[in-house]
Amino acid sequence: MTFKTRLAALLSATALALATPLAAQQVPPPQIAAKDVTDAQVAAFVTAILAVEEVRKDYGPRIDGANDEAAQQALAKEANDAAAAAVAEVENIDVKSYVAIANAASENEALNRRIVTRIAELREQ
Repeated sequence: MTFKTRLAALLSATALALATPLAAQQVPPPQIAAKDVTDAQVAAFVTAILAVEEVRKDYGPRIDGANDEAAQQALAKEANDAAAAAVAEVENIDVKSYVAIANAASENEALNRRIVTRIAELREQ
């Protein structure tokens, strides 16, 4: 799986995971045009992606190792809450904006490239 494919999968999974609580509240999914996403928003989004990735690293094995479906669901909810909290701790972004940018990036190659480039820059440091 290429890095770009992994990012797309990560964005989709993360957006869906974080959108679930919003959907439960019957809040329409936020939208943002890819062309309107600023460099500052991309930077905050990437910081949030990396924070959510750490949550996934922590909870993924625990969810996979859970004994039954109820335990998996409880851990998944806990993971979603932890991921949302991780996003909320990042300056200049909130969960709704995170989901909106993830959705826009999944549909716009140029925005996806900007995000991939920023991630690569951070990982090279």
